[in-house]
Amino acid sequence: MTRIHPRSIPLLRLTWLVLSLLLLAPGDSAAADTAGHSAESGDGQDTTIVVRRGESLLGIAARLLPATDFYTTGELAEGIRTASGMENDRLIPGQTLRVPLNSGDRGRIATDGTEVRGLYVTAWVAGSSRILALADSLIAVGGNTIVFDIKDRQGDLSYPSRIPLALATQVDSLAPIRRPRALVRQLHQRRLHVVARLTCFYDERLAAVRPELRPRSLAGDGAPWGEGWLDPSLPQVQDYLLEIVSEVARLGVDEIQLDYVRFPTEGDLADAQFDFDTWHRAKHDVITEFVARTRGRLIDTNVLLAADLFGVAAWGREADLRRLGQKLPDLLPLLDVASPMLYPSHFYGPFLGVERPADYPYYLVSAGLRRLQPLAEAHGVDVRPWLQAFPYRITDFDAGYVTEQIHATRDAGANGWMLWHPANRFDVALEAMQRMHGGTAGVSPRRQPEFLGIQAADDGSDM
Repeated sequence: MTRIHPRSIPLLRLTWLVLSLLLLAPGDSAAADTAGHSAESGDGQDTTIVVRRGESLLGIAARLLPATDFYTTGELAEGIRTASGMENDRLIPGQTLRVPLNSGDRGRIATDGTEVRGLYVTAWVAGSSRILALADSLIAVGGNTIVFDIKDRQGDLSYPSRIPLALATQVDSLAPIRRPRALVRQLHQRRLHVVARLTCFYDERLAAVRPELRPRSLAGDGAPWGEGWLDPSLPQVQDYLLEIVSEVARLGVDEIQLDYVRFPTEGDLADAQFDFDTWHRAKHDVITEFVARTRGRLIDTNVLLAADLFGVAAWGREADLRRLGQKLPDLLPLLDVASPMLYPSHFYGPFLGVERPADYPYYLVSAGLRRLQPLAEAHGVDVRPWLQAFPYRITDFDAGYVTEQIHATRDAGANGWMLWHPANRFDVALEAMQRMHGGTAGVSPRRQPEFLGIQAADDGSDM
């Protein structure tokens, strides 16, 4: 799946730089010198400017950042400092600075045949300078994948959008990732696989400002039902998400991951009414049709399609299918990657005949993957689970708890794994990855629980 990005900088970018510098200080003779120097280009990777009175290195970097593929002002300032052979940040009027336009292309990884080892990153981290430091820390412990929010659970878009509904509802008003293409380029240059996570049918912002897009309450004479949920069967809801998919695919990401691609599972579900004929269609028909439409939007791109699967969906129980709408035999043929969310803390006992499933991470993760892996392989789909890197409901949470899940993933034959912490506190996750990468994690304990009785939840029923 590797794509080659040209190293050369388009002429349009260089022209923009010249014009922007001219417009910054009209009538200033120093600006004319700057424009003249800007036209000089050594190897197509940089340009030169002349320092004007009162300018600082950070100020110059901030002004020129949009003309480069650097992601942060500080990073560009460091690039100018290095390219110009500067020992400190002191500038002298008339001094010539060499400005690199391209931060360097060191190639990218392909996901085919490679164990994916990734972390989830919020939009706020991705939109700050922290993302590059985190990416370097991830690489140092053997990681190769970053998953960042493109639309989060609150419904906020993390980038400036041109979609009419997004503009009308101002869900991109915060947009912490101001330059998403530059972010993707920076991660690619670190040989990282880049995944954009798109929360689908849970959307607090849109549900609040467009209540007509929510499910309806049977008891409330058609009043909006629930908190934060959109109706997955409404064409307007699906069309909005598909527009986001098309827009994001043009940002250069390698993969789009659909989350909350299901019906609600909490609240008074018997009171929820959706906009489809329940006599002739099932919830899983609605979800499968939406994923098929998403697949169609990506058909002419090299962008992979992934979907997060509710943890219990791996067991294919009829009751879960009726609630979720995730029917794996129908969904998997439409996907490149299936990502079951096998967080041990999200399983309540007794499950699989175990009173406290969260105390046995190896057993729970491996049991879910053993159920899903054969069906996924039959459809040529990679299985890459989400693993728990947060302490919720865990008695003894540490790096060993995380490595136990990673061992289970590898033993079950999955194609990789991703670590989730909702607040991006990755000290334990990175320690666990370091142990695995450095060979100090040891052999997985493969802890097996004492069963309370018959494992009714793992009865081998068909998915």
